[in-house]
Amino acid sequence: MSPIEAIASWLEAQDLDLQLDVASFASFVIFEDGDVSSLGMPDQLEALRQWLNGPVLESHAAASRALTFRITMDFFVEGRTTGCGWKQTEAKLRKSLDEAKRVGRFPTARKAQRLLECLPTRQERWHEVARSWSELASTRLTLEALTDWSDKPPARKVISSAVDFGQFLNLFILCVEP
Repeated sequence: MSPIEAIASWLEAQDLDLQLDVASFASFVIFEDGDVSSLGMPDQLEALRQWLNGPVLESHAAASRALTFRITMDFFVEGRTTGCGWKQTEAKLRKSLDEAKRVGRFPTARKAQRLLECLPTRQERWHEVARSWSELASTRLTLEALTDWSDKPPARKVISSAVDFGQFLNLFILCVEP
């Protein structure tokens, strides 16, 4: 199983709410044109599934997608396990609740209220998801695993697997930022 197939399999093993949560965040980060992030959550999930399971890619292109997804998920999981992501989620839900009450959109207000009430349960589920993601990332999505699987041309320098992923991420960010 390729790294990208491992990611797709991991995503499909999660419950639908989590898949939608991941797709919403990933759509915002992965799809640059903005069209996908403006879609509804089910369509974002479908776009992410197509991106993961899309046309047959050369191994280096698939490894690049796997790395992109790993960086995206590592950032997302970090926010979900340290609490800062939950603070943002709670603030957005409270703002939505207040706005819905202000303009009389009571179904939207009830939904926001329910989501606020479910936050502790979602936080606990995310700790379990973080463990399963860490297991996948540390086995199937390491730099060594991606490099071994990929068809990198010999002229391209490969970062040693002794470099930790955090160091690699810092180097990656420095290289892609304008």
